[in-house]
Amino acid sequence: MEAEVVTLLRQDLEFIKRKVIDIDVELEEIHDDLHQVRPEYLEKLERIKKEPGKKFTSKEEFLDYLEHEL
Repeated sequence: MEAEVVTLLRQDLEFIKRKVIDIDVELEEIHDDLHQVRPEYLEKLERIKKEPGKKFTSKEEFLDYLEHEL
């Protein structure tokens, strides 16, 4: 009986370990995806840096500027 409990606990721990590893891999993939910037935006950001007085009041205003004015 005790050996069965130990076996079940080991199986549960292995299952949990696999799940944690899967989650870790997925989080790393999400992290990598979230921090990629399109190359054309990198160029536009460099141009914005050359305009020291330019301010944006919202994300939408900034995105509109990126798409239409640069």
